[in-house]
Amino acid sequence: MKRKKATAPKKKMKMLHVATLLPSDAQDLYTHCLASWNAIKADKVHFATPYPPATEVDPDLAALNTALEAGPGGGSAETAAIVVAASKVRQDFARIAPYVEGILRAGPIEDAPAILANVLMYESNLGKRAPKPPLAAKHGATPGIVLLVALAMAGVTAYFWEVSVDQVTWSVGAQSSQARSSIAGLTPGKLYWFRVRGLKRDGTMTAYTQAVSLTVV
Repeated sequence: MKRKKATAPKKKMKMLHVATLLPSDAQDLYTHCLASWNAIKADKVHFATPYPPATEVDPDLAALNTALEAGPGGGSAETAAIVVAASKVRQDFARIAPYVEGILRAGPIEDAPAILANVLMYESNLGKRAPKPPLAAKHGATPGIVLLVALAMAGVTAYFWEVSVDQVTWSVGAQSSQARSSIAGLTPGKLYWFRVRGLKRDGTMTAYTQAVSLTVV
């Protein structure tokens, strides 16, 4: 039997989402997009072959400029021309942003902020997850119970979950082998503080996490 050739694993695309904040005013839109587009065309290192091509974008920007110059004092036809021209420029930039995104994802990600600033674009937080806190406290399924979830600690064999009503006196409310636990028997309507630390394999303890608070229900 013929052996199948091993295929190289596909490279994961770097997480980066490029966005453009386009002005709503047509004159501001023209000024912004012209500056952004000129910066993209001037950057031959990163954007050697801009997309859409200049043969499409340049005429659309020129048409918007012409419509704006004819606009002051004009009638409904002139106003409609501005709207149409502005719409085409917006459509162009709706295609330019993914192009810029693709280029930046392929290069060193640390270079992206400076390049984006130069072309008047920015990195969107779309699809990004907020980092998990070291410790989170949530309400349990029944009254008087709090669920605690911490980031796993390296080399830890046991977690000691502590509770306080004043952050002065602390008591161990639970012990677990995983970075999650629950504390029961708390008084609904009362504010409690929680923290956790871990027991390492060598017998030493980690530092406490920053305390978090929760009013029990």
